Amino acid sequence: MRFIGKVLNTLLILACFAFASAWGQVAVAQTTLGQGIAFQWYEDVDGSLAVDEFLALPYEKIKTSNHVLSLGYTRSALWVRFFAPVGSEARWLQLRPNFLDDVTLFYRPSAGPQVVENPHPWVVRQTGDRWPQARGEIDYRFPVYVLPALDDQAGYEVLVRVQSTSAVLLQASLWSPSAFVQASTRSTAFWGFYFGLAAFSSILALIAAIYLRRRLVWALLAFSLSYWLVACIQGFVDWMLRPHFALIQHYLTGILTLLTYTSLLWLATEALDLRKHHPRLNRLMWFIIGLNLFLQVSIPFDFYALAINIQGVVFIVTAVVLAISAWTIWRDAQSGVMTLVVGLMPMLYVISGLLALASLFGWIPYDETVYGIWQYVIMVNMFTILAWVALLVRRESREAQSRVQLARELDIEREASFHQRQFIGMVAHEFRNPLAVISSALENLQLKSISDVQRRRRYRNMRLATNRLVQLTDNCLADSRLNADRLTLQRDKVNVLDMVRSATEVVDRSERHRWRLSVNGEERQHNLRFDISVFADQAMLRIALSNLLDNAVKYSEQGPVDIDVTMCTSDIEGGVVCISVRDRGKGVAAADADIIFERYRRHASKDEAGGGEDPGGTGLGLYVARQIARAHGGDLVLAHSSVEGSCFKLFIPGE
Repeated sequence: MRFIGKVLNTLLILACFAFASAWGQVAVAQTTLGQGIAFQWYEDVDGSLAVDEFLALPYEKIKTSNHVLSLGYTRSALWVRFFAPVGSEARWLQLRPNFLDDVTLFYRPSAGPQVVENPHPWVVRQTGDRWPQARGEIDYRFPVYVLPALDDQAGYEVLVRVQSTSAVLLQASLWSPSAFVQASTRSTAFWGFYFGLAAFSSILALIAAIYLRRRLVWALLAFSLSYWLVACIQGFVDWMLRPHFALIQHYLTGILTLLTYTSLLWLATEALDLRKHHPRLNRLMWFIIGLNLFLQVSIPFDFYALAINIQGVVFIVTAVVLAISAWTIWRDAQSGVMTLVVGLMPMLYVISGLLALASLFGWIPYDETVYGIWQYVIMVNMFTILAWVALLVRRESREAQSRVQLARELDIEREASFHQRQFIGMVAHEFRNPLAVISSALENLQLKSISDVQRRRRYRNMRLATNRLVQLTDNCLADSRLNADRLTLQRDKVNVLDMVRSATEVVDRSERHRWRLSVNGEERQHNLRFDISVFADQAMLRIALSNLLDNAVKYSEQGPVDIDVTMCTSDIEGGVVCISVRDRGKGVAAADADIIFERYRRHASKDEAGGGEDPGGTGLGLYVARQIARAHGGDLVLAHSSVEGSCFKLFIPGE
């Protein structure tokens, strides 16, 4: 999420630079109709006037204006007359907006703005988004016409006739060629950046829709089509597709104008989860969405102006309802401030849309900046919802991780409970055997008829059984210490050979086993006095060695148990002492090699797998031995295993 935040911050900074570049365009505009150029206009209600008829109209019927004129959605034709000062340098005349159906331009040289007899013929140019041929004389996204330089005249008398099924208005600007190139370059760069962000957000929405498969994200993807409406208004669609698809911008503008708020309504409905919080309101919103979709038939059946009026009313009502719903959901469900922000998005779009409509209907003076706010609100809405989706995905991901973690912990708990029950059963069995030996020996010792040899044998059995009980108890206590929050080792200087001799008692208990000692690979006598020291917890180290030797005895029927003590070189100061214990058993199965060091787990011997005698054990021996080694900074590993036996190596850092 930090990376996403950095990306969004970078995009925001770049957007600020881009918007600053766009705002700078006004400074290089030469003169604009309604600001620098005053004009006369007339509303031709039935659209039947010709040029001569317009020029013949009495003066009192012609109106004069000094601001951009908009008649709104009307069938009337708009006639505009103005004087374009040109002089000795050619001027380029740009006509906007792009959604005008039919625009006819008339111009001829004139001595000045005063009305005089003019002998020059009219130069006529046709344009509009229904015009099948090239729009303008300059290859640009808006129609641009060249007004040639004049040597003996002051400028041109210009007439423009506009008629459209969309809003009827006219923006005309007169430029010097160099200023136009500068402004158009900056404008195109800005909109290139805008549509780059649009493509980025749309691709994110598409990926999220395919990956998440949620209605909210599909609604977000549908709302991203609004960028195409902006592309139509800014003339990019027609600029790129003409002349092969001359009418696509004309129809696409009307379709997307009606579709944009519909998709935003769907988006807000899904984002607020009205299906859950307000089912009745959710059904009402879907009815309104269906009504807005039905309004698409206004384009072929020619009642588009009525459809715009209907949607304008729907704009206001639904925006207020959604804003109130967002506030109640946020208040009652405590679902976070983003819920309130998302609910206010339609209201923000409606406010900007109403400003645009007010400009188009002439309720307020037309201003290009005020009219264009909705184009930026689309991107604000898009990135806000993308952020909302990211937060939802992050929250759901955390919940999914929590569920997975909980399930894993439950599995671990169940497995631990199962192993604990097994462990208790094994411990009970392991304790019962030596206790039975002790009990039987005590009973026999009470008999007066037993010989000294039998008595000594009973005492020996009792001692071995007691030692076995001590070993089992030591393992349980060691396991408890090793799993405590804080394990404290009582380290002292310990002679490894003394520890080995002490631990070999578990081998001496068996009549079928014997042990052999070697030091650095050379066989030695049992009573060899040799000092190989480590700094370790004596009691814990003895438990580890006893477990290794006990494991060797249990899993080999008979034969020697080889013990080798080696001082290995290491990066650790003092080196590492390696204690190898090799038995003559049937080896460890490959499937058990990874689990024999786990707590409460025992590996099956070959005989056991084939139905032989269970060697017994609690499943703690190797686990405790490895944990003791690691607590000292060493390790316990299975060096190798085959049908001829297994070799375990215990590593302990030297003194």
